[in-house]
Amino acid sequence: MSLIKKLTHGPGFEKIQFENLEPLNLLRNDIVKSMSPKSSKFYFNIDLLRRKLAKMNDKSINQQMIKFLNNKDISEKIINSCPKIIKKLSGSKLFLQRRAHVIIKTPGNKNSKTLPHYEMMSGISPYTYIIWAPLHDLDGGDGGIYYLDQTKSLSIIEKEEKLNGFANGEITLNTKFNFKKIPIKFGEAIIFNPFVMHGNNYFKSSLARVAINVRFQSINKPLLQKDADYFKYYKLN
Repeated sequence: MSLIKKLTHGPGFEKIQFENLEPLNLLRNDIVKSMSPKSSKFYFNIDLLRRKLAKMNDKSINQQMIKFLNNKDISEKIINSCPKIIKKLSGSKLFLQRRAHVIIKTPGNKNSKTLPHYEMMSGISPYTYIIWAPLHDLDGGDGGIYYLDQTKSLSIIEKEEKLNGFANGEITLNTKFNFKKIPIKFGEAIIFNPFVMHGNNYFKSSLARVAINVRFQSINKPLLQKDADYFKYYKLN
């Protein structure tokens, strides 16, 4: 089954291999460097930085994540790491998320869990795809996220709508998942559609998880609530 069929008529998500690691390596080095003190041993060592981040409080973690919203090149570096895949899905002329999200998750019961959710909840167009890429290896048990097959995802959404008259309520948010997390290495990513429910459970580790997510779609497809303030025009070479 082709990638586009897997994302539209199959499970709705798939693990991919980046085609070009150079922009991804540069991006990781930039992020590690920006979060490391000058003349620090953390320079260009993602695991030493992850160990440091795991000990930070919520305020410090938030400050680290927010400052990356000023970097408008992160989205471009991610999609330029897999241009052939992007073109197959959405062509070369894109609506690309202006500011990719650099997400830091710290281990422990307080911080690491994310409630089940899907991208349509936030007003994303149904024609949007999402790339989720960690900046280090994940074996599946140290902060990897889970995905629910879109058939099962849609059945939960439909059940909520039928019983409660709306889609995003207690049934969706309180659904219990016990799915095996997906091992993923640096240089790989998960790409998924906006109907796929996903999240992550608590994880125990001495290291934090650092990942990037970015959204894109063809300019030939309509936008919904997320319009030109959220997306920018971008053409892949």
